[in-house]
Amino acid sequence: MTNPIGAPPPESTARLRAAVANAFERPFRGAGIDFAQIPQGDSDEAFDARREMAARMLRDRRSPRQDFDGAPRAVAAGAEFELPPSRSVSSIFHPALMGPGARMLIGGTEDVGFDEMADAWAAATPGNPEMIEHIRAAQRDAALAGDDLSAQFPLAHGLPGLIRAVQEADSQRLCTAVRDCTKANSALTMLLAYAGHEPEILRTLMTDEMWDQWVRVGYAPVLGIGGEAAVAMSVILHLLMPEWAEGLERYQILMDALLIQPAAV
Repeated sequence: MTNPIGAPPPESTARLRAAVANAFERPFRGAGIDFAQIPQGDSDEAFDARREMAARMLRDRRSPRQDFDGAPRAVAAGAEFELPPSRSVSSIFHPALMGPGARMLIGGTEDVGFDEMADAWAAATPGNPEMIEHIRAAQRDAALAGDDLSAQFPLAHGLPGLIRAVQEADSQRLCTAVRDCTKANSALTMLLAYAGHEPEILRTLMTDEMWDQWVRVGYAPVLGIGGEAAVAMSVILHLLMPEWAEGLERYQILMDALLIQPAAV
């Protein structure tokens, strides 16, 4: 039996699928989290077990003082170079977010109520009440319309749901996601190296919404386990959120344009 024209061989797709899943799972295995052992269901015993797993994941692990957005902002402030205002929390690793975030990773949005998560975001962003009110208003409007915003969230079903997205993805979609995310990661790495000499590049990159939607949550400027996991997370977002994938494609066009500027050569 032959493959359709352009379709990757099944054995190649199987290896790619396994590689993406393994890259995503490895940091969590290092923290003692086995995805296959996460209890399912809404019983008190399952809920308590997931809560304990989340607590174990955070135990003795320090949160970074800044995420990838904070570091360049600190450098720019020291150089008196103005950057676009942040559209999100000051740091995705803010202590107020770590507990609810870990429980959402393990158990999905069913284990963390909207109000608890909104309160955590408010604590992490004390200087931006407008953003929090916008989030609450969107939730109220969705509830009145009979929509469940949490069900549309990538972490709706926790870490197992993210892995299922990889396991169940169409072969061509998976290959496209890996290609696009790997290419974007490489382009951004080069641009950030140039930005040290051409800070306007950083301002341009941070002006786009994909700085918050991708760079801060799905990019790592280092090789190794952390970098591989970041690319894997980007691949999962690409698979689960078509609008996000379109945004990354648009951002790639922006990055390509910056790369061919004389100053970036």
